[in-house]
Amino acid sequence: MKTRSGATFSGEKGGPDTLLWLSVSLLVMVGVVMVYSASSFRASERAGSLTFILQRHMVRVAIAFGAFCIGYLFDYHYLTRLARALVMVSILCLVGVLLLSWNDPVRGSMRWIRLGPLSFQPSEIAKMTLVIYLADFLSRKSRVLDDFKKGLLPCLLVLAVVVGLVAMERNLSCVIHIAILSSLLLFAGGSRIRHLVVLGAIFLAVAGVSLASSSYQRDRIRAWAADDFDPRGKDYQVYQSMIALGSGGATGVGLGQSRQKYYFLPDSHTDFVLSIVGEEWGFAGTSAVMILFLVFAWRGIRIALRAPDPQGRLLATGITLLVFLYAMLNVAVVIHAIPTTGVPLPFVSYGGSSLLVGLFGTGVLLNISRMSIGRPFASADVARRRLGKGKP
Repeated sequence: MKTRSGATFSGEKGGPDTLLWLSVSLLVMVGVVMVYSASSFRASERAGSLTFILQRHMVRVAIAFGAFCIGYLFDYHYLTRLARALVMVSILCLVGVLLLSWNDPVRGSMRWIRLGPLSFQPSEIAKMTLVIYLADFLSRKSRVLDDFKKGLLPCLLVLAVVVGLVAMERNLSCVIHIAILSSLLLFAGGSRIRHLVVLGAIFLAVAGVSLASSSYQRDRIRAWAADDFDPRGKDYQVYQSMIALGSGGATGVGLGQSRQKYYFLPDSHTDFVLSIVGEEWGFAGTSAVMILFLVFAWRGIRIALRAPDPQGRLLATGITLLVFLYAMLNVAVVIHAIPTTGVPLPFVSYGGSSLLVGLFGTGVLLNISRMSIGRPFASADVARRRLGKGKP
């Protein structure tokens, strides 16, 4: 059987990628353990039960595992066929956030919609639907991508709408994530460098408007850029995070023995759960978590290179970038390499939307891996054309 790329389909001899599934399973298990460890004191104080937050987290794990099964069992081509419908639903959900969500009393942001006892973050769902949309769009328009008006412009309009709505939620970290993710995926899909400059200008304009309308974001960035560390004010979270990481040393203070989780470190079971990993398990623990994410990235790119068609290749690349880039953003926040912002650690942090997207994406990756083939890298002629130095 021949695919559109001319490569021979090798069937399902190898089955799903075992190392990818193993790395994700371990990350989810680490997340369950650390969410309980980091939240037990708060749960006891607020709800009278050590396992209150853990129970809610396990419900989210169960729902996310259902999404994983859907991604794994259904052919990924069904997703790409629904790409335009999915991205439209995501846009409607983002509009719904601005109309139906509640304000964060501290940051003034609007990011969640509540459905009974559960809430979800449409911007997280939008990132996955954008990956699906771009994989479909770039595979269909591969022959006209050199023409900006016919090829790339419709895609840029969709990106501009999504990013604009996310920016109105005052979610700058998500805007940055989408900017990096979509730029890399467009480049992988065959877009020319000079066309991507236009995309960069759109993202910069949106980020500028977001910063102009949010004094909270401006203060965070200004303090970080000026190296004006304020441990009792704007930098309180990251200061407590650094204390946690430093206290852990090489091997940690022991599972469940964290001191920072006793109301010193806000969001200790969500955005800063890696700090508690570092405190309780030490440098060895944080290194193990990072290795698991590197394994995820390695196997994800390997699946992309061996995908049977351009849709599978782009979809696998996008999902891998989505998860890995988000993990790296979280690590950068935890160690104060970038300004503090709300970024969960995929598979590990407490939070249903991020976990659902991550496990659904893992299911899709494993679905693609079941149909892997050998795949060469781009030739020199292709590289020259991409850089605008050769004939189209």
